[in-house]
Amino acid sequence: MQRLWIESEQDFKLEDYISKTSQINPLIVRILINRGIKTIEGVRDFLTASLDELYNPFLLPDMKEAVERIGLAIKSGEKILIYGDYDVDGVTATALLYLFFKEIGCEVSYYIPNRLRDGYGLGEDAVCRIKEQGIDLIITADCGTTSHSAVKKAKDLGIDVIITDHHEPPQILPEAYAIVNPNRIDSVYPFNGLAGVGVALKLAQGIAEGLHGTEGQGSRKPIEPMLHKYLDLVALGTVADISSLTGENRKLVKEGLKLLSKADRKGVAALKRVSNLDGCDISVGTIGFTLAPRINAAGRLDEANVGVMLLTTTSEEEAIKCAKILDGKNRERQMIEDKILNEAMERIESEIDIKHTNAIVLSSDKWHQGVIGIIASKIVDRYYRPTILISVNENGIGKGSARSIPNFHLYQGLSECQSYLEAFGGHKYAAGLSIRKENIDSFSERINNVVASSLKKDDFIPKLYIDGELNVKDLNFNLLKEIERLEPFGVGNPEPVFAITDAEVLYPKIVGSNHLKFKLRQGNAGADAIGFNMGKFVDRFNDDKVDVAVTPKLNEWQGTLTVQMKIKDIKFPGN
Repeated sequence: MQRLWIESEQDFKLEDYISKTSQINPLIVRILINRGIKTIEGVRDFLTASLDELYNPFLLPDMKEAVERIGLAIKSGEKILIYGDYDVDGVTATALLYLFFKEIGCEVSYYIPNRLRDGYGLGEDAVCRIKEQGIDLIITADCGTTSHSAVKKAKDLGIDVIITDHHEPPQILPEAYAIVNPNRIDSVYPFNGLAGVGVALKLAQGIAEGLHGTEGQGSRKPIEPMLHKYLDLVALGTVADISSLTGENRKLVKEGLKLLSKADRKGVAALKRVSNLDGCDISVGTIGFTLAPRINAAGRLDEANVGVMLLTTTSEEEAIKCAKILDGKNRERQMIEDKILNEAMERIESEIDIKHTNAIVLSSDKWHQGVIGIIASKIVDRYYRPTILISVNENGIGKGSARSIPNFHLYQGLSECQSYLEAFGGHKYAAGLSIRKENIDSFSERINNVVASSLKKDDFIPKLYIDGELNVKDLNFNLLKEIERLEPFGVGNPEPVFAITDAEVLYPKIVGSNHLKFKLRQGNAGADAIGFNMGKFVDRFNDDKVDVAVTPKLNEWQGTLTVQMKIKDIKFPGN
């Protein structure tokens, strides 16, 4: 699908002021302004990304109550259970809290629900099983905000529940002992983009400060030294959950990537080994495309406990065993996913008039519930429509995974369809739902109407945001080193994209499976360029010049550094 290039408007006066005052390259300042950072203090804070100034955890709602209740549990020797979610965010949040509570001498265990048996969130049946274990306190990790009935059941059984979560809260909250969630309407926490594992870290930070008697001392403070070793888990969960890499997340993930690259944790080292990343530095990309899918695979197909075991074990032998299980589950997941994706695409092409469809809704009683979220994301990438895929069980109950496009808030959209739904929850871009089979057609009609009333025609065209024009001759090692200071790139802080206009393409060829490689020349200057999975364009080049959207990178090959441009899009003459 052809993307619409949108070049950011430049504020030359502000750019010049910040650049001269801070002695920072004007191009770097422009990129930061384009990302909403428009003060000298903001620019400096972004570039330093220091852990010395994190937000006070006690600014989070109910943090004081949670820390006090946990303090009582510690003094009384109560049994604590961490109840997590089955995705990477939930698994890392569970592992972090489990390890932390073990470290401070608590009697702690964990429980990860089975996606197919237990469903999402804290469940009543699970609570009953937990009661039989003699548990006194349940602490959720990355779930629980919508678990009204299960929280009530726990309360009736004499179990206190502390919820740590980041999902959109409903208007009426469960009757938990404490609900620590930065997205609560009454939250005064300065940053609401924390992933579930980020909230777990803040809880641990609050407890650590409570133990050391330093709570409430200032609005910003450094991370507790005892928590630094958990930042690899924070990076894994935050990136996997596609959380914004801005604010506090940026600081935590940047440091966490260093720990993942060192791989001191046995489970991380084993996971890197089975992923053929032994000895490699870990980036946002390697988490998203290589590490996270393996951890996720177990929760999608079977039991996610193996992911927690991987990240908490101190045994190299056990770590390798867990990593191999996850690698095998990931291969199985890929095969199932390919089959369902092909079927879904065939149905879209044969059953749906995509030009007159605002939201894609498909259901089947043959689809595996655990993988439809991934497939929904791929369909969104292809057709640029909010997409809901529903797996219907033998009892006529459908479990759906929904994914969205930038200008449609999925959770709010589903809220307008709740009369057709049994349950739902999630974020702006991703959500889950439960629905009866007989309501699917009516729901499909309703969500299409909601999307139509919320979006304009242009919202259904994918956008490529351009940070400005760049000449090939300006590309050099110093500039690219400056750009590297802006990493890690991801949601909220995308890789810089520049337009190179009226350029010649020389020696185009396909390399690897389907990658396009060529030399891009502008005037007397040239640089290598590569477009991943863009082999279809190899025969479209002639003597005409083209406009290319690129992300410039430093490429190291056999000890030699070169400038390479990663192609994001190509505009051919007449397009």
